[in-house]
Amino acid sequence: MTALEPSSGLPVAAIREQLDRILSSPEFHATDKLRDFLRFVVEEKLAGRGDRLKGYTIAVAVFGRPDDFDAANDPIVRIQAGRLRRALERYYLAASNPDPILIDIPKGRYIPRFSILPGKPDTPGDAAVRESASRSASYASPSVVVTPVKNLTGNADDLPLATGLTEDIVTELTRFQDIRVFSCHAAQQPTNFPADCFEVAKRVGARFALECTVRQDVETVKVSAHLVDTARGTQVWAEAFTHPLDASQLIATQEQIARSVVAAVASEYGIIARRLSSESRQKAPAELRTYEAMLRYYNHQISPTPESAETCFAALQAAAEREPGFAPLWSALATLYCQMHTFDVPGFDQPLATALEYARKGVSLDPGAQLGRLILAYASHLADDIESFHEESATALALNPTSVYTVGAVGYLHTYRGEMDIGLPLLDRAISRNPCHPAWFHGGHVIHHLLNNDYEQALAETRMYHPFVSFWDDVMLAAMLGRLDRADEAQAHVTAVREAKPDFPGRPRALMLKSLKIPELVDELVDGLERVGLAK
Repeated sequence: MTALEPSSGLPVAAIREQLDRILSSPEFHATDKLRDFLRFVVEEKLAGRGDRLKGYTIAVAVFGRPDDFDAANDPIVRIQAGRLRRALERYYLAASNPDPILIDIPKGRYIPRFSILPGKPDTPGDAAVRESASRSASYASPSVVVTPVKNLTGNADDLPLATGLTEDIVTELTRFQDIRVFSCHAAQQPTNFPADCFEVAKRVGARFALECTVRQDVETVKVSAHLVDTARGTQVWAEAFTHPLDASQLIATQEQIARSVVAAVASEYGIIARRLSSESRQKAPAELRTYEAMLRYYNHQISPTPESAETCFAALQAAAEREPGFAPLWSALATLYCQMHTFDVPGFDQPLATALEYARKGVSLDPGAQLGRLILAYASHLADDIESFHEESATALALNPTSVYTVGAVGYLHTYRGEMDIGLPLLDRAISRNPCHPAWFHGGHVIHHLLNNDYEQALAETRMYHPFVSFWDDVMLAAMLGRLDRADEAQAHVTAVREAKPDFPGRPRALMLKSLKIPELVDELVDGLERVGLAK
């Protein structure tokens, strides 16, 4: 029986053949130590020891560091891992005969990932690889080729801006660990490199190609971005970004444009996620591949219903059983348990304890993933572990300041602790970057109006977006109407809460304090509930 690598479903022998193909190729430009690095991590993963691939292990085994090695003081593994990623990227772009298997090392981790590259099987062995992959591969994350930004100004002095934009766009894209990025910088292209983005994407098996042009004059810089679906041969998105040109702020402007482009394309609610989510909508939860299960998770955050919660939970559990070492799955499941705790969902014993367990597991599996840090911050917020909340939320933002979901969620949590000076700017940034953000981002603005005793504006904001499909939105609306002495208008919401949560009137304060960590505001809301008969 052919031995299969569990996470990819690919034959172990075929992966080793691919490893040897890379290491023996003149198109793989790497030092002997980088070659040792690659062979070590691949063989460890194939031996079932992928969970041991930490900076310390690699430093000692590959780079000869002593047993008292401290990664905090010696960044050799991080530096060499970056060089290895670039060497692999260049190999797959330059290879004259496309290989059947892609070996890559996701940013923030040292555990290699194996997947199939589309193309014509050249041998029976290649055909077997593709057949095995089609049956068993579970992840299938989208891939994007970034072509060099074209300078349309015609001035050679403006070339650094185009080059810098290419680098910044690639850097920001790599922060999203669900997306595989291939860059083809003009200055580094091999002589046999195809000019057409479709050919580039075909060579590396990428679903999308991102093309940008830049034009600048004395006062402005304008970047036009286009995303092409190479599988269908169609342009799926285009947008122009114009910024004032200030020579003293050129680097900052370049970075801002890159983040705007990437947020629109690659964020959790960007064009790629929306397109692929639509394609997988008809699949049953158990049929969803891992990336598709994560898309269900993000969609549930936009439109939470009991049905979407059930579907999302089933999809994540099925994916976690197939791929227990994939960190974001545990972080996503932790989110659902956090919500079960917040909304006091019956049938779950100590959901917050489970949420903390899963959140910590996600971080332990991948310390460099911003979702894991974000959800650990969320669970810490609910558990009133303020130190951990601040530490993990800051880490999540540092890991990926372009993620709409991360920026908005961190802002939201800060407002629910009354930290408006931190939370509101983050929420405004997230909302402005992508119109398809979760509606509950606006909850921070509701809290802002309530703290300013502007119940009318808070009421209008809440009615506009209805934060949750649960009893919670009716609780908030009833409380605000009570504070405004509009008890008659509140009765429909009172009835809805009593039907959905019969025990709520006996413990409103305790239930509200599960999420809203501003006691004086909770007291005001409870006063409003008492005025409409929804609190004892």
